[in-house]
Amino acid sequence: MATVTIDGKTITVEDGTLILDAARSLGIEIPTFCYQAKLSRLASCRLCLVEIEGQKKLQPSCATPVLDGMVIHTQSPAVVTARRAMLEFLLANHPLDCPVCDKGGECELQDKVFAFGPREGRFTEWKRTFHSKDYVLSPVIIKNANRCVQCQRCVRICEEIVGASALGSIGRGVKTEETSFMRAWLNCDHCGNCIEVCPVGSLMSLPYRYKARPWDLKEVDTVCPYCGTGCTLTVGLRDGQLLRVRSRRQTGVNEETLCVKGRFGLDFVVHEDRIKRPMIRKNDVLVPVSWREVSNYLKERLLPLKGKGDSVGGLLSAQMTNEEIYTFQKLFREVFGSNNIDSSSRWPVASEGDFYPALLDLISTGIYRGNLREFLSADTLLVAGSNLTDENPVTEYAVRYTLSVLPLHLFILSSRPSRLDKAAKGVKRYIPGREVRILASVLKEVMKAHEEDLKRTFGDVGEVIQGEVIEDDFVRALSSRLLGSRRISILVGTDLLRSPLAVDAFRVISNLIKVLRAAGKECGLQFLFDRSNQMGAIDMGAFPRDGGMGFGSLLEASRDGRISFLYVLGEDPVLNYPDGRLVREALSQVGLLLVQDAFMTETARMAHVVLPGATFAEKDGTFTSNEGRVQRVRAFYNPPFEARRDLEIISHIASLLGVDLETDPSSIFAEIKDLISPYRGVDYEGLGDNGLFTGHEKGVDKGLHPVAIRDVALEGWGFITGNHLYHSGYLSQRSRLLGSLIDAPFLEIGKEGADSLGVREGDSVKVRRNGQSIELKVRVKEGLPEGLLFIPENFGSLSINNLMEKGVYPFPVEVRKNG
Repeated sequence: MATVTIDGKTITVEDGTLILDAARSLGIEIPTFCYQAKLSRLASCRLCLVEIEGQKKLQPSCATPVLDGMVIHTQSPAVVTARRAMLEFLLANHPLDCPVCDKGGECELQDKVFAFGPREGRFTEWKRTFHSKDYVLSPVIIKNANRCVQCQRCVRICEEIVGASALGSIGRGVKTEETSFMRAWLNCDHCGNCIEVCPVGSLMSLPYRYKARPWDLKEVDTVCPYCGTGCTLTVGLRDGQLLRVRSRRQTGVNEETLCVKGRFGLDFVVHEDRIKRPMIRKNDVLVPVSWREVSNYLKERLLPLKGKGDSVGGLLSAQMTNEEIYTFQKLFREVFGSNNIDSSSRWPVASEGDFYPALLDLISTGIYRGNLREFLSADTLLVAGSNLTDENPVTEYAVRYTLSVLPLHLFILSSRPSRLDKAAKGVKRYIPGREVRILASVLKEVMKAHEEDLKRTFGDVGEVIQGEVIEDDFVRALSSRLLGSRRISILVGTDLLRSPLAVDAFRVISNLIKVLRAAGKECGLQFLFDRSNQMGAIDMGAFPRDGGMGFGSLLEASRDGRISFLYVLGEDPVLNYPDGRLVREALSQVGLLLVQDAFMTETARMAHVVLPGATFAEKDGTFTSNEGRVQRVRAFYNPPFEARRDLEIISHIASLLGVDLETDPSSIFAEIKDLISPYRGVDYEGLGDNGLFTGHEKGVDKGLHPVAIRDVALEGWGFITGNHLYHSGYLSQRSRLLGSLIDAPFLEIGKEGADSLGVREGDSVKVRRNGQSIELKVRVKEGLPEGLLFIPENFGSLSINNLMEKGVYPFPVEVRKNG
C-alpha cells in the first residue's frame, strides 16, 4: 500500500495505482485526452501533467504510478501553465468549425478549453490541413483528419479491444494522420467504437451526420435486441425519429463498447414490412380486418380448444421480454392445459426429448450468474462451440481485454476460426458431432488425476466414458492446464446447441465441472446465446416439460394432422427451422395457424390469422442476459398503425377464453419474482442502469452421467450455419445499414477446400442436396476443417433450410464451381 498526498488531501491506495486514478478517487479532476481506462497507456497528449515534489519535470499522471510518501500538485502554477500551453498547441491547427461539427456540444476539446485553456490563441500561421472535404471510410464512418488531436484512442480501441487493427498512423510529426491504410475503405467490423471514443469530431457517424445536436435529442436507455450479451444502449431521438445509438461509460456489460448490430442495426424498427392491421385468410388470401372481427373469429375457433392441451402448441421468439414469455407460457399451461411450448426453432436435435432435461441439468450444475468481467477473472477459460467474433462480439471484446491485463490461459474448441485464435494457448477445430470425443478425452485425463477425490465425492463412479478417447496436443495441453488451475471458466456456444450430439456434449461438460469441483477447484459456465433473451426464456419455462412437445415434435404432429392450433409469436420457422421441407409441409396441415409478429415474415404468409405485434422499441419489460443480469427494456416508440404491444395481445386472447391475464410488466415481474427462485432477489423498480443479477439455486446432484462416445460421419462436403457479424436473423435482415455491409449470403470454405474445388474468392458455386440447389459467392477462410463449409443463416433471399434436414448436422451437400 502507498500513502500519498494530492493537493493537500491524503489517501492510501494499492501499490501501482496511477496518480490519475488516485486523484479521481479523491474527487480531483485532472484533464486527459489520450487516456482511456481500458486502453494501453500512451501519455502523448501531456494534458494530465502533474507536479511531484522532489522531481524537476512534470509527470504524466495517466502513466505514473504512486509511490509511498509522494506529494503531488495538480493545480500548481507550472501545471496550469503547461496545461494551457498544450491546449493552445492543439488549437493551433484545429479548425474552428464548431458550428457545423457533429461533436459540438459534447466535444472534449471544447470542454477542456472552457475549463482549463487559454482565452485567446496567439498563433497566426495558416493551419495545417489534410483535405478540404471529409472522406468516407465505410457506410457508417466518415473522417475529418483536420480535427484530429492525435490521442490515438481510435487506433488503440480498434486493435486492443475490437481486434480489427483497421486504423493506424500515417505521416510523421504534425503531419501524422490516424486513418485507414492509404485512406482506403475500411476492412473492419464497422462497429463505430472509434467514433464513440473520439474526443473531437474527427471520426463521425455517417448516418447521424448533420441530423441533430446532442441537446436536441431525447435519449432513452434500453437493451440491445440482438444477441444474449445484453449490451445497454442509449438511443437518441429527435422529433420521434431514431437518429443514433451510443453506449455509456461504466454502464452494463459493454461499458463503452457496442458491436455493429447494436450501434447501427436498430433501423429495422421502421422497416416498411411492418404488419399494419390484423389479417384473416379468406379464399386463400390474407385480408386486412378490424380487431373486432379478428377477435370474434378467434373466440369462435379457440373456445372449443380450451383445456385441450394435446392438440395445441406454441412457439415464441427468445427476443421477447421476460414478461411476455412468462405470460405466453401461462396462457398455454393454465388456459389451454398444454406443455407444448418452445422458444427456439433452430436447434432440431435428433433426441429432442432429452435436449431440455440435459440443458437444464447443465444449467443447474454449472451456471455462473454474475458479472462477465468477474467470470473471466479465472486461471483458464475454455470457449466451446462458438465463433465469438461473429456471434457475441462484445463478449469477445471482454475476453480480449482480460487477456491483456490478467494471466488468463485461453483454449478454444470450435468449428470456425475467430480473431481470438491467435491469443489462445490451444485451438482445436472439429466437425460438429466430434466435439464429444474431444471433451470426453479431456474429462478422462482429469478424472485419472483425481481418482481419490472422485471416490470421496461420488463413491464408485464406474465406467463414465464408454468409447475410444484421443490423445493429441490440444487434449494434453488443456488437461494439464485444468489440473494446474485453481479457477476455471467455460463459455458454451450455440454450435453445441445445434450439434446432433448436443445432449452428450452437455453431459460431458456437466461431468467435467463436477469433477473439477470435487478436486477443490472453482468452475462455472456461462452460455453464449445468440438471442437477446434466451436465458430469460429458459428461466420463464418456455420449453416443453412433463411430456410436452418441442417444436420439432410439434411439426411432426402437425404433419400428421394432430395439431388443431399453433401460435407462433415473433419467430419465423419457415425461414430458420433447419428442415425447410418439413416445416412447410407441417404448417400447411395445422388446423389454425396464428402468427403474431411485427413484420410480414414467411411464416406469417402461411398463417390463417396474422396479428400485428410490436418491436422491442415499442414495449417495456426486461431481458435476462447470458450473465443472468436482468435489465430494463424501455419503449421509445409507440406501436404504429393498428399494431399492439405483444403483452396486450396475449392477454386479449386469454380474455376471449374468459381468463384475465395481467398486462402491466411490473406486476407480471412481481409474480415472476415470487415463483421463479433465481429472481427472488430482483426488484423491477430497482434495476437501475446496470440491472441486477439473478441468483443461483443448485439442483439435485445426480452424480456423473455415463457418456457413450459416438462420431458423426461426414463424407465429402458438409455445411454448417450460424450468425454473421452483420446478420443474425430476420431483424438484421430488415436493417438498411446492416444490409449495406452484407446484402447476400455466401459460402465460406477453407483454403485447401477452395484449392480442391478450383475456386477463388468471389467465384460462384452451386450447392446441391435432395434435388434442391442454391448459388453462392465464395469466401476463402483460413482454418476451417477439411470438408466443412459455412453458410450464414436467415437470409430471406435464399432459403438455405431447403438443403437441411432435422437431426442432421453438418448437412451433406454436393458443391461445384459454376461456369
